[in-house]
Amino acid sequence: MSLSPYERDFVLDGVDQDLRVDGRGRLDHRAMILELGTTPQASGSARLRLGDTDVMVAVKADIGTPPKAYPTHGRLSCAVELSASADPKYEGRGGEKAGAELARALERGLLGASASGAASLSAAASGERSRGGTNNTDNSHGAGAALNMQSLGIQKGKTCWALRCECLVLSADGSALDALSIAIKAALADCKIPKVTAVAGPNGGDPTELELDDDPEQCSRLDVSNVPLTVTVSRIGDAHVVDATADESAVADFAVAFAVDARGETRGMTTTMSTNTSHNKGADLSSLRVMRKIARDVCGGLHRATDAFLIAAASRTMEDDDEDGDDEDVHGEDV
Repeated sequence: MSLSPYERDFVLDGVDQDLRVDGRGRLDHRAMILELGTTPQASGSARLRLGDTDVMVAVKADIGTPPKAYPTHGRLSCAVELSASADPKYEGRGGEKAGAELARALERGLLGASASGAASLSAAASGERSRGGTNNTDNSHGAGAALNMQSLGIQKGKTCWALRCECLVLSADGSALDALSIAIKAALADCKIPKVTAVAGPNGGDPTELELDDDPEQCSRLDVSNVPLTVTVSRIGDAHVVDATADESAVADFAVAFAVDARGETRGMTTTMSTNTSHNKGADLSSLRVMRKIARDVCGGLHRATDAFLIAAASRTMEDDDEDGDDEDVHGEDV
């Protein structure tokens, strides 16, 4: 539903005065509630409520074939489904297109951008020279994977763990990409990878079989310390805001989503232009640099809050394991 001229002016005046419609300042996030273990059938899962935006992520771990270029590595992919109840525009192909765009943006941050795409734009925004395809770590894909992909390898060139982050947007009131990035980091932290043993057949020519240990204590955990979070910075008039609501997004000139890791490194960028061409001013390099700095500053606080939640959740899990084998609870807390 489009905003009336009066509603649009009300939103713009609030941003201009640094007092948004919901009482926040320009650089304030809405309250967040994060839960772990919301999908028992998944290897790891999480749910995040960011204001009226509500998303769920379930990580499925299956055995697959490693990439040809990286025979000792595992695989990671994302899929996003948007519920038609979140917005009528997500019915049919509209939802498929929006979901594909969100999935690409998430994978760009997790797996690394190509040197000729968002990576070079990111370098320009930061005032740095593009380093081409130079990798920061030996186990990276593209410009640098957020996970240690070698830890997902099983048999060189034959088998690996293939992780699929299945995301569902239940309710959308702006910043769905930001919410999904937090939920993905939490779901990956919650993910349990079973121990796998390669067992040779009784005869010399028999193929090797894989045995999965069903003991939960033998499962391994993923290192999510380099998994980025996304902060979308919207340009509204002469001001910049983070965590824009749907109404604020409707009056924005453009928005840039920055995937930033805990060290402040930008792993990917996604630019969204306004659908309202009457106030579509476009993005210039100086604006990108200002927006990138805002994203880095805001994302630092998000990482600290998310990491603190995950550490507390891990401590509770260890305490639960030391007790009488009670079922693990789902913990939901403000972040």
